[in-house]
Amino acid sequence: MLYTQEKITKKPRKYFTEDLDVIDWKIVEREFKGILEQEISSADDLVKMMEKFSELMNIIGEENAWRYIRMTRFADKNEYREAYNDFLSNIVLRSEPYQMKIAKRFYESPYRSQLDSERYENLDRIIANKIEMFKEENLPLKAREAKLASKYGAIIGSITVKFKGEEKTLQQLGAYQLDPDRNTRENSWRLRMQKILEHSVELDKLFDDLKEIRVQQAKNAGFDNYRDYKHKEKGRFAYTPDELFEFHESVEKVVVPFVTELNEKKRNKLNLDSLRPWDTSVDPDGKVLKPFKTIDEFVEKAIRILYKVKPEFGVNLNKMCNSGLLDLENRKGKAPGGYNYSLAETGAPFIFMNAVGTEDNVRTILHESGHAMHSFAMANEPIHFYRRPPMEASELASMSMELLTLDHWDEYFPNEEEYIHAKRRELEGTVKFLPWCMIVDAFQHWIYTNPEHTPEERTEYFKKLMDRFNTGVDWSDLDKEKGVVWMQQLHIFTSPFYYIEYGIAQLGAIAIYRNYRRKGKRAIEDYEKFLKLGYSKPLEELYKTAGIKFDFSQDYIGELVEFIEEELKQLS
Repeated sequence: MLYTQEKITKKPRKYFTEDLDVIDWKIVEREFKGILEQEISSADDLVKMMEKFSELMNIIGEENAWRYIRMTRFADKNEYREAYNDFLSNIVLRSEPYQMKIAKRFYESPYRSQLDSERYENLDRIIANKIEMFKEENLPLKAREAKLASKYGAIIGSITVKFKGEEKTLQQLGAYQLDPDRNTRENSWRLRMQKILEHSVELDKLFDDLKEIRVQQAKNAGFDNYRDYKHKEKGRFAYTPDELFEFHESVEKVVVPFVTELNEKKRNKLNLDSLRPWDTSVDPDGKVLKPFKTIDEFVEKAIRILYKVKPEFGVNLNKMCNSGLLDLENRKGKAPGGYNYSLAETGAPFIFMNAVGTEDNVRTILHESGHAMHSFAMANEPIHFYRRPPMEASELASMSMELLTLDHWDEYFPNEEEYIHAKRRELEGTVKFLPWCMIVDAFQHWIYTNPEHTPEERTEYFKKLMDRFNTGVDWSDLDKEKGVVWMQQLHIFTSPFYYIEYGIAQLGAIAIYRNYRRKGKRAIEDYEKFLKLGYSKPLEELYKTAGIKFDFSQDYIGELVEFIEEELKQLS
């Protein structure tokens, strides 16, 4: 039976008592010191030390996770933001010097050479990089950065507008971009941008404060700029910043013309003189799909879809629902966006999003479910660092799930015409996203390699990028609005350089879907093998296990675009 009342069962601790209080730094410090004082007289002892350390990190990580979750669920409540920042500053960041001491003890141990290289070689590389990048003087800077970054969600999440006689959040206002009535779309778009412009000075100041802190972190670590520092800190072993410029150019040369062609077809179908920013999301046939009416219906349909891909996937989401690990509905005071947050001790994740009843919400729940299945697949991994795969792998899990579920979207869209429409939009979306992804990444490259720029120069450079990757959208007389579009992208504020991973993973997801079309269930089996590896193998090997290449070249991206083009032709 698909639906059960089964809940997530938290695993018992192996090395620590259930009542260990990680809110008290003295207790946490005592436990770290205890790990450091453990006698290491064999390779087995070395592994046990890392497992005990990992369990302590899981306990701390879960407490931190719940504080972050509460902060974003109730972004308008200062007490939750303060509780998160307090734990981050006084426990998480204060523990980092001890984490480095334990990492060094592992790395310098003579018994490390006796470990199975197949199992531990990637751990060596991860730990070596962490040791190299750790600078204790950056800890208070990271605490200040996190505290400042949390203000972004508070600012955006608290903005409301009156539209059609009702109070709306910016997220709810965005739903009107699907309205067949052009005046409604334009008015809602202009109102949203008006609100961003009203807060633009505040957001510019917030960003400049964040930039200053980040630049100082790079200097402390001996780097010329924050871009290179962050690339190294994120453990990007598989590619260089210069290779990302190749990615930008490949998208500019291969993807932008294809998306421009898609937009030109839309313009003709809408019978418009030009395609304006408020015309990019609407269906040219005037369709506004309503895939669900209630959150319960929303979740039930997602469970059924996942079950059809693999029964275990559906069962897992069902358990999350029963265990209170979902907060899906948009409301006032809630932070924008969506995420999957792994709960290291529980062995399951929490999914957060802002559903307002649109077609995009279907993509989001299935996307976050991909992350969730990744979390479940890694739940029994005893090494902390192996349960934290790089984002290029994490987003591959989520973006692939969107496409692997595509054959079953009729759960949300039982009408065949609507199902084909939704499928078409999803496939088009895989490539339409890429130009924006390049803008966000290229923008940050420029920002952090030109840190002395003014807000005005930043705005002008962003507008140049919007022109470079323009896909046929007419921004006439919208120069001010065009210059603040970036302020709606929370990653630029809260997670610097965490965005290109979406583009890399999108290429991988298309390739996995292409394998699925060619090999059927074999592609899902490869996907599962990839999920279970966590970060126990290098990124290139993770992609290889998933049955795909790690490649930014124009030729490879051209192959994937041609595949999407063929899929779209078949739908016609």
